[in-house]
Amino acid sequence: MPVPQTTRPGCARVDCLALLRRHAIFGKFGLHHLKRMSAFATRQTRAAGETIFKKGDPGTAMLAVCAGTVKITSPSIDGDEARVTLLRAGEIFGEFALFDGHPRTAGAMAVTDCELAVIKRSDLQTLLQGEPKLALKLVELLGVQLSLANLHFEEAVGLNLPTRVARALLRLADESSSGDGRLRFKQHELAQMVRTTRESVNKALRTWAKRKWIRLERGSIVLIDHSPLMAIARDVDDDSKRPAWRRAGSRRLWV
Repeated sequence: MPVPQTTRPGCARVDCLALLRRHAIFGKFGLHHLKRMSAFATRQTRAAGETIFKKGDPGTAMLAVCAGTVKITSPSIDGDEARVTLLRAGEIFGEFALFDGHPRTAGAMAVTDCELAVIKRSDLQTLLQGEPKLALKLVELLGVQLSLANLHFEEAVGLNLPTRVARALLRLADESSSGDGRLRFKQHELAQMVRTTRESVNKALRTWAKRKWIRLERGSIVLIDHSPLMAIARDVDDDSKRPAWRRAGSRRLWV
């Protein structure tokens, strides 16, 4: 296996700072702490087809894609076959390693020649040990993420797929600061939120796009008509009498 290059760390720092500011957890840090955290980043280059890490490898660092495409391979929800996710420049992966240090639960491979920014768990621990208030802030942020994970799990167990997707879209819209109804994320990320496959989410979204409730764009979804989505989120259709996934026949909304 080629030896990863770790030269020119400054090249990764600029990109890494921008990536951290967009992260669900680290983006809540102050700019001072983000700069300190990004200063730990080293640059690694990986050739196309090279393994970045395997499932079961020690989790020692978080990685960010500065250039290129990375493939993440993880067990599917039902465990029958592997689930593949493609990550491109601007996306972060392996961040759980910063918190628990447990073995990797998925594998990562460079699809193209890649440039990665790497932040080690030991470096984050050094930062937190010198910043008790930041450590408490991180605990608070992780608590929020745990609450959201519990909510998503409860919805996955008790609600049908269209209701879960509609609730996720409306929740993301409430959290968005764009004000134009545009939600910038990928369908595989939405699928992970509602605990299903990308294909199932895609069917629901395409159905809603045909009805002009949403508009699908590259890397984003634009909400056009909130009313039917709110009805589906309440698990009823527009007349508030029948479950939202039922139609005049026996077909479901996302089929």
